[in-house]
Amino acid sequence: VAPADHIGYFPRDGYPDMVLRPDAGTVRVLPWRERTAMMLGDFHDLAGRPNPLCPRSVLRSVVRRAERMGFEPVVGVELEFYVLRETPSSVQAKRPSQLQSIEDRPSVYGMLASARHEPLLRSVRESLVACSVPVEACNPEAGPGQFEINLGRAPALRAADDAVLLRHAVKEQAAQRGLVATFMAKPRSDWPGSSCHLHVSLLRDGRDAFHDPASAHGMSPTMCSFTAGALEAMAPLTAIMAPTPNSYRRFGRYSWAGGSATWAVDNRTAGLRAVCHGRGATRLEHRQAGADANPYLVLAAVLAAGLHGIERGLEPPPAQGGDLYARDDLDDLPRSLDVAAERLAASDLARDWLGPDFVDQHVAMCRAEAAASAAAVTDWETARYLEVC
Repeated sequence: VAPADHIGYFPRDGYPDMVLRPDAGTVRVLPWRERTAMMLGDFHDLAGRPNPLCPRSVLRSVVRRAERMGFEPVVGVELEFYVLRETPSSVQAKRPSQLQSIEDRPSVYGMLASARHEPLLRSVRESLVACSVPVEACNPEAGPGQFEINLGRAPALRAADDAVLLRHAVKEQAAQRGLVATFMAKPRSDWPGSSCHLHVSLLRDGRDAFHDPASAHGMSPTMCSFTAGALEAMAPLTAIMAPTPNSYRRFGRYSWAGGSATWAVDNRTAGLRAVCHGRGATRLEHRQAGADANPYLVLAAVLAAGLHGIERGLEPPPAQGGDLYARDDLDDLPRSLDVAAERLAASDLARDWLGPDFVDQHVAMCRAEAAASAAAVTDWETARYLEVC
């Protein structure tokens, strides 16, 4: 753990008590638990001030700033995860290469793999729908025992609440069946990583602010400026999209991760994918974040970046084309947590939109995680060097 004077908010103020203020609008009865309801809330200090480190409050502040600009952010979340034929104890006793998935091989969009695990997947879908979470799709993904669930669009804070509920529904219902579900970015080096893709749009006066049929690709000037801001901030905000050392294992060529600061129209090899399907369906898909990232913070960061672009009237560079994974001339994003942490620490945009206390605390946590990872002796090192050295 990093020294206390490097941590930030809590040691500085002596680890004070906090109050969790419930949000009655988030009450959901959980179908997979007996006589149980869940209610979310926001942390405040004893004087009633919002805690600057509370992820939900960070997102709420960005949404309120968007509203003052005349916009309502709307987001659809896609989350990927693995289901393992393991227990919490067996996971701790194994090397990553020994982890056993519920499938032996990938079955991307495969009907048979989906059918084999339909009891779990159907239970998750039906329980989410019962909690008023809009489920649009559910399918096997690129890795063995990897699945994706796509949620319908919702106002930004509700979308993040829904994503949190999705993660708990998956993990708890897997555990009820003696399985382990994980949203870890990269559980095994030979498996594809798990992503959190965000489909973001803005409404103004209830109407789509991203669509303009008279503009190129149907992208309004508002969407163009939002895209420019999101593009410019991808590197400085990487530590929020990829918050652990393991997060960076997910990036690579043909990984389906948004590993470059690029944008393109309907091109999944870009970091930002403009989806231009007409009024009500024009949006920006932000593909950088991993499934391990905090949904509130990821949404806050993406919205802050895009709204910053609108405030400044930024213009994006020309859209890229072709296979961007094959390109060697693109600016890569930070490829390690320590580098990403320093980029975040120096970001004026992050301090302005997300708050200086939050930035300092998140940077301190990232530095501590990077230091712990750097000091760890891994199974790979022992297997490779123990006998030959």
